[in-house]
Amino acid sequence: MRVEGTITSIDTQPWAYDGNAIVQLDVSGRGAVRVELPARWNLCKAEPVDVQALAVGMRVQAVGQATGEGGVVVCQDAADRLAPLQ
Repeated sequence: MRVEGTITSIDTQPWAYDGNAIVQLDVSGRGAVRVELPARWNLCKAEPVDVQALAVGMRVQAVGQATGEGGVVVCQDAADRLAPLQ
């Protein structure tokens, strides 16, 4: 799944208990989309996302596996990513 949108929030608190961090995007035509970033990147094929380089209001592209709730998990494939758009 591939989506482009604007970051509305970044929550890394779940990493404290090995949960997925959540980056919320506002995607035109879809509304809010949750992008999940695993706490254990060593178990993922994707490169770790530099969360410190992300900010609310930034336009980004997320590529990952679709979740049942309409979100995206960045992890399972080497091509998965969450990256700023130029």
